[in-house]
Amino acid sequence: MKLFHRLRTHPFLRYVGYAIAIVIALLAAGVVASLTIDLGPRVRDLAERRGSEYIERPLHIGSLGIHVASGRVLVENLRIDGVHPGDRPFFSAARIYVTLDWWPLLARRPDISISGVEMTDWAMLVEKWENLHNFPRFTRDDNQPARPRPFTVTMRELRASRGQFTFEDHEAPWSIDCPNLEIRIGNVPHYHGTATFAGGTLRIQDNLPMRTSMKAQFVLDGPRIHLNRIEVESDGARTVARGDVDLANWPNQRYDVRAHVNFPRMRQIFFRTESWRLTGEGDFTGAFSLGKGGQRDLAGRGIESLAHAGSERR
Repeated sequence: MKLFHRLRTHPFLRYVGYAIAIVIALLAAGVVASLTIDLGPRVRDLAERRGSEYIERPLHIGSLGIHVASGRVLVENLRIDGVHPGDRPFFSAARIYVTLDWWPLLARRPDISISGVEMTDWAMLVEKWENLHNFPRFTRDDNQPARPRPFTVTMRELRASRGQFTFEDHEAPWSIDCPNLEIRIGNVPHYHGTATFAGGTLRIQDNLPMRTSMKAQFVLDGPRIHLNRIEVESDGARTVARGDVDLANWPNQRYDVRAHVNFPRMRQIFFRTESWRLTGEGDFTGAFSLGKGGQRDLAGRGIESLAHAGSERR
C-alpha cells in the first residue's frame, strides 16, 4: 500500500495525468468544433415543401443541420428541378452555410438577420425554348404598393465560389458556359456585388466556339438587377456594356453595348468555310434587348472602322 501511495504521488505520474487530460480536452473540443446536428427529416421535409411552394418547382435538400461550434445552418446537396420530370436540374449546390443572428428572431417583429451565406460547388442551368423557359419564380412584381410584413429578412453578405453557370437558347440557338464563377454580394448601403469568371465558352449556332471571360458589377433593386458595368473578353472582341434584367418578367433584359472588334478573327469564326480574307478593326456602339416573348433586337452603328475584303485564298 505504501508503494502504491508513493507511485500515485510521484511527479512523473502527475505530469502524465495532466497530459492525458489536455489531450482529452483537445479531442473533445475538436469533436464539438466539427459536430453538426442533423435537424431531422421533419424539418428538412418542411423546408423542401415551403421552398417548392414558393418557387413553384420541386426543391430537394440532401441534409439540413446546425454546426454546433459556429451556430451556422448547413444545407447539403440542394437541388431545384427543371421544368419537366427528367430535365436537367435548374440549380444544384453541394454545400451552403448560412450564418444567422439569433437574437433578432426573438423580437416582437422578428428580423431574420443573415450575417453571411457561403456557397460552394454550385451550378445553374438556364434554358430557353420558343415561348418557354426554365427560370423559377423567385420574385413577384404585381406593381402593387409594398405591404407591411410580420417579419423582415436581411442578408449582409453572400459569397458563392467554384460555380458553373450555363445559358442555352435552344431557339436561336446559342449558348454560353461560365466555369469558375465567383459571386460576391454585400448590402451596404444597398445590395450590390460583383461576378467574375474565366475560361468560358460562347457558341453561336454552328460557328466556331469563342473563349470568353467576364467581370461585372451590379446592384439589386427588388426583382431587378442593374448591371452598372460588364467587361467581356472574347475571341476577336472586347466589350463593355451596362444594362438591366427583370427577374420578375424573365427573360426581359436590355443592354447598351460598346465593342472593339477584330475583323480577321470574326471572319475565321463566322465564315470559316469561305476563301476570302478580311483585315482591319472597328468599333460597334448599339443596344441589345430580349423580350419576354422571345423577341430579340440588336441595333447600332460601326465607327472608326477599317476593313478590306479580298479574294485571295488562304
